[in-house]
Amino acid sequence: MTPPDDALAVARAVDRVAVLVAAGVPPPRALTLVAELGAGAGAGAGSGPRRSSSVGRPPSPGESEVDGVLAVAARTGSPVVPALRALAGALRDRAAAERAVRTALAGPRASARVVLALPAFGVLLGSAWGVDTVGVLTRTPLGWSCVVVAALLVAVAVRWSRHLLAAAAADTGGAPGLLLEVWAVALSGGGAWSDADRTVAAVYGDRDWPEVDRRRLAETLALADHAGVPAAGLLRAAAVDRRADAAAEGLVRAERLGVRLVLPLGVCVLPAFVCVGVVPVVLGILSSTSPGLR
Repeated sequence: MTPPDDALAVARAVDRVAVLVAAGVPPPRALTLVAELGAGAGAGAGSGPRRSSSVGRPPSPGESEVDGVLAVAARTGSPVVPALRALAGALRDRAAAERAVRTALAGPRASARVVLALPAFGVLLGSAWGVDTVGVLTRTPLGWSCVVVAALLVAVAVRWSRHLLAAAAADTGGAPGLLLEVWAVALSGGGAWSDADRTVAAVYGDRDWPEVDRRRLAETLALADHAGVPAAGLLRAAAVDRRADAAAEGLVRAERLGVRLVLPLGVCVLPAFVCVGVVPVVLGILSSTSPGLR
C-alpha cells in the first residue's frame, strides 16, 4: 500500500501546478517551479536532498499517474487545469482511504503482537507460582519436546498472522478509478471514443487495469451513448464512486481481520501456551512429589 503521506504530497504539488497554469504560467515552467520549491523544502527540513520528479515530490506511484494524465491531455488537446485538479482530488481521496485503512488495522496489529507473547507469559506465570518451569523445559526430554513444539507453533502463528495482515492491507489494483479519470481527460478534448481508446493504450501500454474499472468504464460509456450526453462528466463521477467503493472495501477487510486473527490464536498460540505454560507446571508439581518423574 502506498504511504498516505506520499499520495497527499503529490496531490498538493499537482494542485500548485494547476493554480500556476490557471494563472497563465506555461505548464513546463509551472512544473519546474513546483519542482524547485519541493526540492528546497525537502532540504530545508533537514531530511537531506531527495530526488524530485516533474512536480517536486518524492518518487511514488502517484508520479506515474501524473505523467500519464498529462501525456493523455497533451495528446488529445484536453484542458490541462481540469485534468490536474481532477487528479489531485483523486490522489487526496486515495490518501484518505489508505489512512483510514491503516488506522483500522492498528488495533488488530497490536492484538496480534500481544497474542504471540502468550507462550512466554505462560513460562513466567509458572515461575511465579513457585514451579521451576525453566528447569523442566531445559533439563527434561519432555520439556525439550514442549519447547520445540511451542516454537514451531509460534512460528506458524507468526507467518499466519503476517499473511492475514498483509491481505487486509493489500493495495488491490493500484489507483482505483484511474482508468475512468484518464478516459475523462481523453474525451475532454472533444475527440471520438476510438481516439480516446488509442490514446490511453499508447500512453499506458499493456497496463493491467482492474477488472472493476474496465467494467465500469464500459457501463458508463454505454450510459452516455444511450443518453446522448458527453461521457467525460459521467466518467469522473464514476471514478469518484469507484474510489469510495475501494475505500469501503479496505475498511471491511480491516474489520474482518479482527475476527480472522482468532484462527492463529486457537490453532497455534493457545496450544503453544499449554506446551510451555501448563505442561511444565504439571511436570514440576509431579516431579516434586514423585522423584522418579524427574
